[in-house]
Amino acid sequence: MFSRLLWKVVVAGSAFLLGAPGFLHAQESWSPTRPLRLVLGYTPGGAADAVARDLAPVMEKALGQPVVVDYRPGAGGAIGAEAVKTAAPDGYTLGLIDGAPLTIIPNARKVPYDPRSDFSYLGVVSKSPLVVLVNPSVPARTLPELLALARAQPGQLAYSSSGNGTIHHLAGELLKAASHSDLMHVPYKGAAPAMNDLMGGAVAVSFATIAPAVPVVQGGRARAIAVTSAREVSALPGVKTVAAQGLPGYDAQGWFVLAAPKGLPAPVVRRLNAALNAALQTPAVRERLLATGSDIEAGPPEAAAELVATDLRKWGQVIREQQLRFD
Repeated sequence: MFSRLLWKVVVAGSAFLLGAPGFLHAQESWSPTRPLRLVLGYTPGGAADAVARDLAPVMEKALGQPVVVDYRPGAGGAIGAEAVKTAAPDGYTLGLIDGAPLTIIPNARKVPYDPRSDFSYLGVVSKSPLVVLVNPSVPARTLPELLALARAQPGQLAYSSSGNGTIHHLAGELLKAASHSDLMHVPYKGAAPAMNDLMGGAVAVSFATIAPAVPVVQGGRARAIAVTSAREVSALPGVKTVAAQGLPGYDAQGWFVLAAPKGLPAPVVRRLNAALNAALQTPAVRERLLATGSDIEAGPPEAAAELVATDLRKWGQVIREQQLRFD
């Protein structure tokens, strides 16, 4: 009798679980029935906009619904990140978010979101290494030679970046911390003036994005002595990584992830991750991203969450140890 009673309890419990909305939701596939919004924390025309406009039409085909770019510029991308955080977790609001609002700004000031817990990460879109450039007059052809110069004249050798708190700035500070050298940071309002002053000799060193740096190097107006990624960059053949030149483990790259509000149901996460990966594998998107010096990073959602957590810790340590302020 007891066994029959136990069986009834098991059957009743199973029926309850099978009938529960959450259980059914976890088993279902998902397809959008209206347009999706892709939030961007920057203005039209920049690097983020280019990536968004490459991805959106291809993801539209995979999802069967329009993907509309929604510009929410301001606060270094933090306004866009907040717009994603506060949206409904239904799959219709996505965010193309870079490392600054997720891993740099939260370590420097209070933001209205927690990068570790307020988002459902859908995948890594791309990673973009930087290149360490020197003015041709600088007597250094390798990174060790540059660091020897910096140590011989502490605080006198200046490096330019595209601004305080940018990945270009943090890459320089990570190099200083890892090599125990003293380079003076000179922030500019954008990458173009930073590059112009490097070519003009106002600064000796610059951390630059690959795509605009390549023609400058090819034209002999600057010398590339290292790339900041773990792998060498095909657009700059023969230029060794920072890690390979005496600083193992050094890795400083810009990147984009696709994110959504926290609490996104698993079927929605799977479908959006699949659509992202399909877009990243199309020849047109691959060619455009690779042309900018970026690496394609198609993979599971967990890779994006891990990347955010890793860089949040790394840049937090650099900001604290170097006592950086971004006011």
